[in-house]
Amino acid sequence: MKQRRLAQFVVLVSSIMVIVDVWSPANGQIRSFGLDESQLLSDWTISGAASIDNTRIREGKGGVLKVGPGGKALLKLRDKDESGRVELWVYDDGTTPDNPKATRVGPRWGLVQSDGKLFTIGILYAGYLSGSEGYTASACTEKDWLDRLFWLGMKRAPAGWHKWTINFDPEEGLQILHNDRPINVALDKAGLKGFSAIAIWGDNAKDQAQTIWVSDLSVTLGGPANLVTVVEADPYDAKAIAADATLTRPAAIYTKANAPSTPKLEDLPLKESVWQYGIRWTFDKPARVGQFINGDWYVVGPATVKAIDPKPLYGVQIPRRELDHMDKERKEEQRVRNGFMLNPQARMKVAYDSGVRNYFDLTLIQKLPVAMKAGDALVSTISMPKGLVLHAQLRNKIERGVDDSSPIRTAAVLTCVAEPQPADAFRPGFCDRKQMIYLARNLKRDLLPAAAATPSIPKVEQYIRFTQRPWVGTCFFGFEEPVENMPQYGLEYGRVVGISALLLCTDLKPEQKEPLLVNFVQVGIDLGGMVRAGHPGWACWGGHGSGRKTPIVFAGLLLGDEELANINKSFPKVSFGEDEQTAYGDGWTGAKVVFAGHSGIDAATGVGRDRGRGNAWGPYEHTHPSTWKQDQNTSEAYRRTSSTVGWPAQGLAMRLMHAEKAWNHDALFDYVDRWMYEDDAEFIRIIKEKTGKDYSPEWARQTKVWDAFVNEMWAKHRPTLPAPIDGWKQKHDDSYYRSAIEKSE
Repeated sequence: MKQRRLAQFVVLVSSIMVIVDVWSPANGQIRSFGLDESQLLSDWTISGAASIDNTRIREGKGGVLKVGPGGKALLKLRDKDESGRVELWVYDDGTTPDNPKATRVGPRWGLVQSDGKLFTIGILYAGYLSGSEGYTASACTEKDWLDRLFWLGMKRAPAGWHKWTINFDPEEGLQILHNDRPINVALDKAGLKGFSAIAIWGDNAKDQAQTIWVSDLSVTLGGPANLVTVVEADPYDAKAIAADATLTRPAAIYTKANAPSTPKLEDLPLKESVWQYGIRWTFDKPARVGQFINGDWYVVGPATVKAIDPKPLYGVQIPRRELDHMDKERKEEQRVRNGFMLNPQARMKVAYDSGVRNYFDLTLIQKLPVAMKAGDALVSTISMPKGLVLHAQLRNKIERGVDDSSPIRTAAVLTCVAEPQPADAFRPGFCDRKQMIYLARNLKRDLLPAAAATPSIPKVEQYIRFTQRPWVGTCFFGFEEPVENMPQYGLEYGRVVGISALLLCTDLKPEQKEPLLVNFVQVGIDLGGMVRAGHPGWACWGGHGSGRKTPIVFAGLLLGDEELANINKSFPKVSFGEDEQTAYGDGWTGAKVVFAGHSGIDAATGVGRDRGRGNAWGPYEHTHPSTWKQDQNTSEAYRRTSSTVGWPAQGLAMRLMHAEKAWNHDALFDYVDRWMYEDDAEFIRIIKEKTGKDYSPEWARQTKVWDAFVNEMWAKHRPTLPAPIDGWKQKHDDSYYRSAIEKSE
């Protein structure tokens, strides 16, 4: 379409002004100057249906820019892409198409980068957007307006003038304001480095298209942007593992026959500081220190930590460019980085980093110095910097401020004890104020079978690394779990735990197993210590909540601790995800054990959960797919893709150890048998026919999991175990399941 200059629209000057701010090199101050009318108008380029409308007015001022279907108005501001601020008023008359779920691109306005990349706000329609109700931002090009979307949650109604501000801060990047109120949406992934022009685009549709009007446009141009550079790293890849000497050093196997002696106080080194996993604790005076069997440090108390490196930061100490959208929701004095907690409680409240979603409690923020006495545990963290993308264990990438990502990179635990500890002492649980000390010499290693490993056995060093650093997550959803320490999602938590337990059940040499054994038992001690200290457990929520029970039962069995080994007999109201999501009942496929839904059956009450929102996320497999509503479809999706595939390895390891009685929830074992043996070909056909959901891809099918090692170990060893493989077909007492349904109705 032929383009033309907008020089003829002289009335535009009354309602559109451009202000250019530049940095003065002499004193660093900003100075402003206005462009004269002729220069302003000569810079505009339009195409299509764009014109001045003298009939539409705002606050008594006439002459506004009207952009109709297919129109575009472009204002070039400079040659370089730099920072700045754009404000404009947009008149939205509320026009919507008859089918707002059909994909179409409505009017938009926003920033233009010199290479053609755009950041726009506008009215976009799709099956997953509510374009008839609210506004969406898009980072895109003019070839793909739906490339990267940010739902803004701002209502279009009532029809009328809306003030929009797009602020491109040179340190913080993009922020949007609607009617002068900031919109809390993470725009880090917009990908712009600055802008050199602004533009307004008309509706792309031909039928039921919408016209918009723009008034009172102002632009403030800043200097070069100094944004965070995105860097991606994998702390668990083969190269990183090979470079870590602690993963391959010989491990002493302590038994009662070669038990180490307990050192005297004067035998311990006197140190001004100790360092682990990038964290250094410095004492106010030299202190006697030692290490537990897993390498974690202890200090003989009392002792005072006067400094921590990296230094904890608070409020204004945190650079603006490092603030994420969670930080910006908080007052300046409530912000923290590289935080620490002395004696963290076994509850879902932490203060390590103000970027933690849901569970950040500013009343728990602590500052140096830290006076420690015997019985104390200090958990210190390193925060994730903005722009760092870390690969998590087995799957997923984590980036500060993006989606549900944790803002914590790593953590380490410093324990204060009353006296020196022998070299085979496990670190007491970080929530255990009684400081129960277990000794590796007492491990019942004879409980570990020596099942023949299969060809796909992973490198044990990888799982040693997975379990090496403390799993200090007391909250949920992975919101505060250190990325370089532990799995981030419940499914991967279950996979890592299951494969670790299976590796310890193979015929690997004892010296190969020992580092993993020590690490895995330590995980169980920490988790068990949390339960003993009052933690409510890990309820199922889709894929979240799995994997915690296996390390506790495993550690309890090998340490001879009956309370831990029989954890849900000892603490019957504590939640474990895989137990809450499995139960005996008549399933529509003919199976006699079922998946109990996205949110399962509450261990404490025996009620099928709806999360208090009326969601039917509890038991559903007793009903036919032809009756399923959206919530039941959600449960089936999670059953196939986010929960079950993390369980068979755990179930097989527990069976190999003959730990079914200690586990005390037989439905889990029969359910994983069902998953691995039930042919679901006909069932996925029925589900697709009745619901439209297609579970035919291999990653969503039964009879296998995602890890070849688990599939091979299952095929080789499950048929050899005493328990029948068809228990999932046999009738069991299903009163618990029926009661859960009745209580939830």
